[in-house]
Amino acid sequence: MFGSGRTLNSFKVGDKVTVRGPSDRPMYHSGSHGTVVTIGTKRVHVKMDSAAFEEHDGEVANFLPGDLEPGHVGTPRNSDRMNDAFVALKLRIAAEVVAVALEAGVITTQQGEQIRAAWTSHAQN
Repeated sequence: MFGSGRTLNSFKVGDKVTVRGPSDRPMYHSGSHGTVVTIGTKRVHVKMDSAAFEEHDGEVANFLPGDLEPGHVGTPRNSDRMNDAFVALKLRIAAEVVAVALEAGVITTQQGEQIRAAWTSHAQN
């Protein structure tokens, strides 16, 4: 993220950060949540609190300031992101089925709402 405007002075020890597409570091850190532990002469040293892949939790990596976003933003784990995508897909398919059934007159609007609510509860558990 060149040109983000963030500099070393933008961060202080203890700040929560999110790694955004490291420009010169392994991409497996992308999306990880961490905490600033030290600030070097050119890089910010971050301890991975919730890395994109669990095996990197606790690891300390260093990043250019422009590769970091202040705060914990988004879902860090790749497995959680994949799960979120599957849940969204399941909910979208159910919405389509209910819409087709309503249009065909097979179910009532009230039944459609009940089906959507039941499916949403099921898909998110």
